[in-house]
Amino acid sequence: MRILVFCDEDLSIAAGGARQVLELAKALSRRSHTIKIVSPKPIEGHQLAHEFVSLSVRPVAVWRVAGLRPLSFLIASWKILRQEMGEWRPDVLLWFDSPGQIAPLLALSNRPCASVLFVNGFPGEEVQGIWRFPLVQWALRAALKTAAHRAQAVVSICREIVTQMQDVWSIPSDLCHVIRNGVDEDRFRPQSHEAARNALGLPHKGLYIGFVGGFFPWHGLETLIEAVPLVRDQVPSATFWLVGEGQTKYALEQLVQRQRLTNIVRFAGRADWAQVPTWITACDICVVLHRQTRSYPGDSMKLWEYLSCGRPVITTAGPGYGETVETIGCGLATKPDDAQDLARKLVRLLQDPEERMKMGDRGRTAVIQAHTWAARAQELEQVCHAALAATRRAA
Repeated sequence: MRILVFCDEDLSIAAGGARQVLELAKALSRRSHTIKIVSPKPIEGHQLAHEFVSLSVRPVAVWRVAGLRPLSFLIASWKILRQEMGEWRPDVLLWFDSPGQIAPLLALSNRPCASVLFVNGFPGEEVQGIWRFPLVQWALRAALKTAAHRAQAVVSICREIVTQMQDVWSIPSDLCHVIRNGVDEDRFRPQSHEAARNALGLPHKGLYIGFVGGFFPWHGLETLIEAVPLVRDQVPSATFWLVGEGQTKYALEQLVQRQRLTNIVRFAGRADWAQVPTWITACDICVVLHRQTRSYPGDSMKLWEYLSCGRPVITTAGPGYGETVETIGCGLATKPDDAQDLARKLVRLLQDPEERMKMGDRGRTAVIQAHTWAARAQELEQVCHAALAATRRAA
């Protein structure tokens, strides 16, 4: 199949949304599909990570001025999509939704191209600033609803999103699919703590608890910091490493200083993408918490990365997180926003190295069997084939 991918992500930035698009595109291309991506032109000086340079990307020039960027991307991408539709004639348009970006909807008008809409969130819970005005919100919801009804298939990373679309917008259940995030099992692979710590210049001794990712409100890292003194009382050798950047980093740093934990909780800053697996494998336990700031839990990419590196995970109980690690047997689930329960779970694993090793092995095995990007691409391929078949029948 010829698959035209549309997204509003700057693919040169190592963020979750960009990684999802690139990893799926690369995995689909390895399944002998021809892929072309339409996305914003990277900021000057930035470029795609080397493992994605073989992908065909049609960059869209945008005005990087507050409020004008979305509008400029809409207009410019519409023109490019129309051109690609007319000249390249893709079989499927794989549309990663971004609030208000309706260029694919306009380009699909009167064109016999199957479309698969990937929705990872709702406008009312994703946008900020002027985009939260009631009239703007109404327009964004109307655009997404129209796109969902126009598409031959709707996909999301979590069941809660597709269920809402079925219930509220009457999207037929047979057109809705859940395809979770995945992981590159070759990049994220187990290695010894000693080798990883040596590569990062970290002390070899001691037990490390790590979080590697973006700092956002829904990660609930405040709960982790509140658990630190409780853990340290029983496991004096424990050190907490927070690796990354994001919205809540400053507030977290202030919290650590107020509680006088700066010698226990270390902020490593943003890690180069190539170093992310090394930071994960330097840790004895990895943590991925979830605070209910939205009506859907999502699906954390870092969870699969932790498991692929063979590290046991402590996560929040519930869909997409605790249910996953408990089903696989690769970690423990903790009560939401409960620092004492989190501390108990951390201490339990820190004091049981044999169980940590078994959990890490089970997580790695589960990833290899069913949770790689190659497996996700196979699921998406089936959705695209069905969408194409439906379009041809209608024609």
